[in-house]
Amino acid sequence: MATRAPEAESLAPAAGSPDPAPESPDPEAESPAPRIHVRGTWYRITRVDAEPFFWTDEPADGRWQRGSVVRAIYLGDSESTVWAEWYRHTSEAGVPPSRRLPRAIWRVEVDLDDVVDLSAKGVLAARGIARLDPSRRQWPETQVIGERCFRDGARAVLAPSAARRGGQVLAVFRRGRGHRGLTAVPPPQRFDKLPAIPRGLRT
Repeated sequence: MATRAPEAESLAPAAGSPDPAPESPDPEAESPAPRIHVRGTWYRITRVDAEPFFWTDEPADGRWQRGSVVRAIYLGDSESTVWAEWYRHTSEAGVPPSRRLPRAIWRVEVDLDDVVDLSAKGVLAARGIARLDPSRRQWPETQVIGERCFRDGARAVLAPSAARRGGQVLAVFRRGRGHRGLTAVPPPQRFDKLPAIPRGLRT
């Protein structure tokens, strides 16, 4: 799925702190997360009538960014992961899953460098995230991390899925309508009925 080749620093250089247990971790004082190259097949759920990388009128917020700062395309490392994320979002929205059908899953070939690896051991913990909660309530804490990566020139962040144990998500920052490094493979697979609940689902 992902070929990892650490390249450069993504966050600010580490800086010491006289307080061994600060109440609020300072992003400026954290050790850098590795930057890697990601290549392989990822997955994305859309409406059946939507383009794989459709452009919304209003920029949407996500776990790793606010639309007012930068747009992002979110991908999962497997069909199970994207369905888990979809079920999580549907549950939090209070909408019966059947009312959000039909849906389509696109395969997306990814070839991206300058990806900040937030899934590396200890990276999120060093930034005050002990665990990812499957809830939007945590988003303000994680959005600032992703947005700092974006401002430091990263093209995407790789992170654990909050909705599925063992899954990974790729949030690809969008600097316009283009999507360099992402190629959707037609045709998408259509789903008119709900799939089985993915293993490892967290809601």
